Amino acid sequence: MKKTIIFIFFFYSLLSFSQNYTALDTTDYKIRKKLIEDIESELEIFNKELKKSYKGKKRKKIIQSYTELYNTFLKDIKKKKLVFNTHFTSYIDSITQSLIDNNDTLLKNRKLRVYVTKNNSPNALSMGRGFVLLNMGLFKYLKNEDQLAAVLSHEIAHQILNHTKKNILHTVNLETSKEKREQSKKIKKKKYNKQSEAFSALKDILYSNKKKHRIEEIEADSIGFILYKNTNYQPKEFVNALSLLAKFDSLPNISLKKETYKKYFDLKEQPFKEEWMKIEDFNSYNYNNFKEKINQDSIKSHPEIYERITKIKSTFAKELLEEKPFINNSKYKELQGIARNEDIPNLSYSEDYGISIYLTLFKLEKNPTNLFLKEWLGINFQKLYEAKKKYQFNRHVHRLVPNEQSESYQQFISFLWNLRLNEIKNIANYYSKTKKAED
Repeated sequence: MKKTIIFIFFFYSLLSFSQNYTALDTTDYKIRKKLIEDIESELEIFNKELKKSYKGKKRKKIIQSYTELYNTFLKDIKKKKLVFNTHFTSYIDSITQSLIDNNDTLLKNRKLRVYVTKNNSPNALSMGRGFVLLNMGLFKYLKNEDQLAAVLSHEIAHQILNHTKKNILHTVNLETSKEKREQSKKIKKKKYNKQSEAFSALKDILYSNKKKHRIEEIEADSIGFILYKNTNYQPKEFVNALSLLAKFDSLPNISLKKETYKKYFDLKEQPFKEEWMKIEDFNSYNYNNFKEKINQDSIKSHPEIYERITKIKSTFAKELLEEKPFINNSKYKELQGIARNEDIPNLSYSEDYGISIYLTLFKLEKNPTNLFLKEWLGINFQKLYEAKKKYQFNRHVHRLVPNEQSESYQQFISFLWNLRLNEIKNIANYYSKTKKAED
């Protein structure tokens, strides 16, 4: 349920929305096909190398771990979860090249492949073998190009330090060690009982040992800052980026007004029904406990970031005081605007149709005539209709869990579960027709 909390932490100040915005094109079949073929070919060659370097059970486990990691990545690519839009790819390539050009000693002859994912959380991941994933959520949340370059520098540092390889070997050693079978069981549980979100699954594979992960993060900060300070970016923004990421989980939870439901679902062909708003009685539940739990979870989520900030400040105190010419952030602001518009399609592409509708309604409260938002109401309700027909509704809409959800979100979940199949279809049809009529 952590995923629910993360996805519905959106920012009131970021609600500027283009009236006639068009979602990013996802018909990048040739590019995706080529990348998939390249990764599959590379993995095959790499597995042959592993067979020469390791033996027995250890070899089998290492090959299995790498195969699982890259199969998860390939699945993401096939499901269109990577962004191949030239606005993003050219921009990220230019930042990456700047880091390479200014760090010849550390990055000479190193093949780096950086991609943007359609994930709304402000996060990034180094997969090893040159692959780095930057979530689109970083563009929404970070303030400038300097901060984005700081995050990328940190992830490239993981590559330099071979942390993916070390983590896989560490896990395999535990799994093949007789003395540590209990620890191995815990790792397997973490590794294979994954969340549905593939990005989290990748992180679970790479970072099964939290204590080891924290040490590696501090190591990557140190090397990452060295890479970063050799460029024209402002040194202090490296720390500012970490500070922003540390605050992410403590943002307020969005809420929907009850009148919003009647406003958008009282249709001529299907009048609003009060029974849709029925919700299980949780009067005995103290919602202050929910707020307290969120705050505690937020503090627990990122204690290591504050530790990392302290470490950077003490290690590079002199370097952090250096002032450099400011980077022109006009291109970053343009991509930031796209990222803000893409959060609803991104949730839908991730098959989180329920949360996508929730965010759409919240934005409609601020922008009631927005055609793009109404179009996505139609798209998401159509997806829910198809899912309910296949008895797969629960894959895309959460169940009630009062100790992990706000009153507003529970009301929303109840509303969706109370709708009948034909009622969902009628809503989908109405907003689809609205879009066509406007066209």
